[in-house]
Amino acid sequence: MIFYAQRKSIKNGQPQTINNRYGTREEMERQFHLYCASAATNADGFEVDSIEWGTIEQGVVERHVWTNAPAETPAE
Repeated sequence: MIFYAQRKSIKNGQPQTINNRYGTREEMERQFHLYCASAATNADGFEVDSIEWGTIEQGVVERHVWTNAPAETPAE
């Protein structure tokens, strides 16, 4: 089987380049968790992050989505 890990992101209302990786089950499960850690801290300022891993042949094993609200401007 061919395993993959994928990250799809939206920033400023625009989809960003999809990041795909391919490798062994262990490598792609690890990559999935690295993508999740990055999405959870959101250092890149994405509005939406969709992270998944699975196989080409059988589809998604696990998927998480983060929706980050824009920072609120304090009232004066």
